[in-house]
Amino acid sequence: MAFSVKFNDVDLSTIVDGFTAITRNIGAGWTNTVQPNPIIGADFTQNSINSKSITVNFIANVKLDRFTSVRKALASALNVKQPAALIFDDDPNQVWWAVPDGTPTLDESSFYQAVGSITFLVPSGVSESVETNVLNASNSGGQLGTITNNSDGSVDIEINNTGNLETFPTIEITNVHENGYIAIAGKNGAIEIGNRQEADGVVKPESEYLYDSKYDTSFTKFKDVAAGTVNPQNNWLATNGKLEFQTDGLRLKDKGTVGSCWWYESNDFTSRFKRSCWSS
Repeated sequence: MAFSVKFNDVDLSTIVDGFTAITRNIGAGWTNTVQPNPIIGADFTQNSINSKSITVNFIANVKLDRFTSVRKALASALNVKQPAALIFDDDPNQVWWAVPDGTPTLDESSFYQAVGSITFLVPSGVSESVETNVLNASNSGGQLGTITNNSDGSVDIEINNTGNLETFPTIEITNVHENGYIAIAGKNGAIEIGNRQEADGVVKPESEYLYDSKYDTSFTKFKDVAAGTVNPQNNWLATNGKLEFQTDGLRLKDKGTVGSCWWYESNDFTSRFKRSCWSS
């Protein structure tokens, strides 16, 4: 079985006749930042992971028009505008997000076979897992971590990171009861969603009714607004509109009329001009 190198979902082993070497080295290299120490040496400030280069060497056997077809097929497979998945047969669970770097080579000077090389640049410098590990109630307490439900309703989650770099989990929360507030607290911060005071203790799994006419068949609870009543939020808005029960539910029958207004100058120092309105 031929060794497989896949790039951007293309198996390069179907284009060439074999891979003779792969240079991945160890890690991606590090850049260390220091500042001079006034007494001796230097003080360490920080370090960072560099980008990474991976070189693949291959062979192409002599066949009719073989070199031409290899050049065209590889050029097409390597033509990407952004990092694409690079996966090696001996480490299929790891993906390197890479782009071709420099000029791929193809030496056709040999009578028996051509040799070539492709260099890939991995901007992040690291690989990622192809598979996603999921920690849930069924595997809690295993190698992925532990979920503990506390008596006060809170949940403690301890996640085991099986990689060698820091990572950020994706958390999915499904409420099994009414809950207007969710908070997630971690080592380096917290996030809150909703209202802490939403704790009425009343379970309402379905939408609440705006109005139920079952016990008010004549709609007596709907009252006309008295003439001259000003909208408490905005006196430019009407307050004497009407609702009507139609075949598909309550609908706005009449939006009402807006009262007349005039402006006058005020001397109470609260505003330069004031407005007075009434409804008809």
